[in-house]
Amino acid sequence: MSGRKPYRVGRSATGLGLFAIETIDKDADIVAYTGRRIRTALAREIDRRRGNKYLFEIDERWTIDGSTRKNMARYVNHACQPNAEAVLTGGRMVYRATEIIPAGAEITVDYGDEYVELYFKDGCRCAGCRD
Repeated sequence: MSGRKPYRVGRSATGLGLFAIETIDKDADIVAYTGRRIRTALAREIDRRRGNKYLFEIDERWTIDGSTRKNMARYVNHACQPNAEAVLTGGRMVYRATEIIPAGAEITVDYGDEYVELYFKDGCRCAGCRD
């Protein structure tokens, strides 16, 4: 990823979201999911206490606690028809465009059925599900 950020945080239908400020090419790395690495066992305990907000499990041993506001990737919202995906590369997790994302579009990933079922009390509210 270059030093230039192709996104901004803005108001979305589901709260705050991450939006493209310029066209993002398919297969381009958009933003890294950052935060302190914690043991996955600890992350599961945190999840039991406060919910899975901003915890991204890398593997059975390590999880990223992305709760810091410096983690811009935390603003990427769920969509059932996303335009990006999570990719582990070089020991880091990044969101990568799965299609061309035009300027002004919200950057979204699919959190997965299990996450939606566990944490979205009122069901999915992404654009595809609201229509």
